[in-house]
Amino acid sequence: MKLTEKQLFIKDLLSHYEKGATCYDIIKDYSKELIEKGIDTKKINSVNATLASLATKDLVVKTKIAYNDKMVTLYTLKENN
Repeated sequence: MKLTEKQLFIKDLLSHYEKGATCYDIIKDYSKELIEKGIDTKKINSVNATLASLATKDLVVKTKIAYNDKMVTLYTLKENN
């Protein structure tokens, strides 16, 4: 399976979260690294879309959770990846 550089980078960041992460978590915890890679951290779309694309490749599991009074997607890396 072919992944883009951005997908590989976000997948690696997600691997640091044992119980999964939302795009908000990744932006908050890895803002500096994301900016260094040229990934926009002002809007969640860039990170969230990349996480969603990993789900379409069956690399992550998506779960809806409550986060700051709204429902967001928690992404968890599948163990076999």
